[in-house]
Order: sequence, then structure tokens, then C-alpha cells
Amino acid sequence: MITPAIRIQKSTRYIFEEIAQMKRADPRPAADIFDLGVGSPDQPPDPAIFDMLNRQVRSTTHQNHRYSPFDGAPEFRNAVAGWYKRRFGVSVDPNGEVLPLIGSKEGIAKLMLAYLDPGDTIVIATPCYPAYLGAAKIVEANVVELPLRPENGYLPDYDAVPHSVWSATKLLFLHYPNNPIGATADLPVYKQALALAEKFDFVVVSDLAYSELALEPDCPTPSIMELPNAKDIAVEFHSFSKSYNMAGWRLGWVVGNREIIANLVKIKANMDFSAFMAIQRTGAEILESKTDFAAAQRKLYRCRRDLFIEGFGKLGWKLTPPRAAMYIWDRVPKRYPDAGDFAKEFFQKTGVIVSPGSAFGKHCTDFMRISMVVDEKQIERLLEKVRASGFKFD
Repeated sequence: MITPAIRIQKSTRYIFEEIAQMKRADPRPAADIFDLGVGSPDQPPDPAIFDMLNRQVRSTTHQNHRYSPFDGAPEFRNAVAGWYKRRFGVSVDPNGEVLPLIGSKEGIAKLMLAYLDPGDTIVIATPCYPAYLGAAKIVEANVVELPLRPENGYLPDYDAVPHSVWSATKLLFLHYPNNPIGATADLPVYKQALALAEKFDFVVVSDLAYSELALEPDCPTPSIMELPNAKDIAVEFHSFSKSYNMAGWRLGWVVGNREIIANLVKIKANMDFSAFMAIQRTGAEILESKTDFAAAQRKLYRCRRDLFIEGFGKLGWKLTPPRAAMYIWDRVPKRYPDAGDFAKEFFQKTGVIVSPGSAFGKHCTDFMRISMVVDEKQIERLLEKVRASGFKFD
């Protein structure tokens, strides 16, 4: 066999691929395995969303089966612009400042392809969505992690990064509400980032995929685009995957700087034809609907969060309730020097899969993530399995 590219030789397997393999290799019946590793919503979209898609698939008004324009369906771009205006009071031009994506993961990877050469420096606030780290390895970027620590409320301490690093930086990745932590940030966090970007000439990348999954009534989920100069030096990603239970549909978007989006279109034009047009037009209907389809998900994850926190608490594992998103993030029992060891033993003894913290950043090895992607009855069964196993959390 020929030797693969260096970028592949340096790349590691995606953590959730490893979790899937571990699950497949286990001899236990599927009913005795509880996969809390991957953040894949277990519920279907609202029936009204299925109706929207059915209408679009069968539409005679639009030829949705044909290739999408490289910059996506105009209805979708207009709907995103309208949603930003209603949700955040922000004006974005649907013709140049909005781009549909085949999920935000695709867009983030292609942004790196568009702007990073091997050895270029990026700063990523970690713990983070593992796809950032994986895409950075593929493009052979130099990654500097900006640790988000519990003693600082999981907010970035920009002073922890030396000026020499900021001077070399091309992209800064921020992501609130945060995956895996569930922490949130207010506008001053973004304002500081934009000031640094202006001073050191880099782009701020905001990932707002969980903005509609606030689990507390006073939980801030602002857009960086609410700040006056954001479109000059920032872009923001969003996704339908979690808020609307549409992970497999692969639909997202990016808004912001016109030049950056134009360069993303250049990359996409050489690699894809954007998302299925029927799905884009369904997305437009969702965003323009008077129904808040994410409200059901917020209620669902609040209920599941409380069941997990209370249930594990009774078993001796005191976990921190997240303010937003669909994950619980906390330290593993002290006897485990690495969360990977905990995750393996916990799965072997209980059938419960969690994600080890090392997947989310190099300073997170004593943490793990629980994805709240099983229903209430399964949570009860899961907790009973853990109790019956005698697993100790002290």
C-alpha cells in the first residue's frame, strides 16, 4: 500500500469513532448498554418539521432534487437573516454574510482549510468540541489551548496567552454555551476577544450551536454579532442538530465577515454542493415559524439533567448541573489519574459509556462528559444497573 499523507499519519481517530467501536465489540445485549458518550439526540424532530420536509420533498414549485447553488438556497439565507434580527437584534446581509452548511462541523473544517497553512497558529478555548482539534490536526495547524477552568467560571483568561502567541494567531475559537461544559458567557467575553483580534489582527470564530438550549431562565446566550464591529473580524457558526433534533439531517450555517464567507464559498464550490435543497427550505420554515421548536428540548434536558444529578448523587457521585446545552461535565473519582481509565472500567462494570475528558483538551484528563441522550425510563434503568454493580465513586 502507498503511504498516506503526513496529515493523516499525524491525525488520531475521532473519539466518538472509538466509542462506537468499543460499543460494537461488547458482547452484552444492546439493551444493557447505555451510550452517554456521543451527543446524538435520541428524540425525533417535531412532527410539524416532518410535515415541512415532506412538502419540500414533493414540491413542484421548486426542483429540490437538483444541485444546490454553492451559496445555498436564497430562502434559507433570508430566513437566517430574519432569525438573527428577531433573536439578537442583529442585521446580517443574506447575500454575502450568510452561508448554509452541511452541519457546522463541515463549515469549521473548511474554514481551517480556507485560512490555515501548515504551522499556522490558532487558539482554541478548551475543553471544546473535539472536531476543532481533529480538523486542526488535518490542516497541520499549531494549536494553542486556552484553558477554561472551573475556578474562573469556565470563562477565558485571555491574559494567560502570551502576546507572542496572540501576534502569531490567525483564528481564535470560542464556543458558548460550551460543549462539553454547559457554561455560558455574556457579551463582555466577546468584547475582549474582539479587542484582541483588532490589536493582533486575527479572526474570532464563535460557535453558537447551543444558544437555544439554555436550561436556566437567567442564562445568557448572546451572539458575538450583537457587538458593533463583530462583522469586521468575526464569524459565527450555528446548527440545527441539537436544538431541533436534526443531527442526521446535516444543516447549519455561518454568518459574519463577507470576505471570510466568500472564501468559504470558494472551498465549498470545489468540495460540495451544499445541503439537500429540501432540507434547506425546511430549515427556512423552522426559523420563520412562530413555534419555538427548541422549547421542548429545553424542557426535556432540564428534566434529564435533574434526574442524572439526583440519581448519581444518591450513589455517591456529586456532579455539577450544567446551565445550558445537553451535557454534564465533571471530574471523575479521585482514584483515577486519567478519565480514560475510569471510562473503560465504568463501562465494563455498568454498561454505561461516558466520554473521557482528554478528547476535549489536553488539560482535561481528570474530567468526563455525560451526554443526556437517553429517556427517563432508561435513566432509571441505568441508575439501577450502576447501583447493582456496586461501583464506588469515592
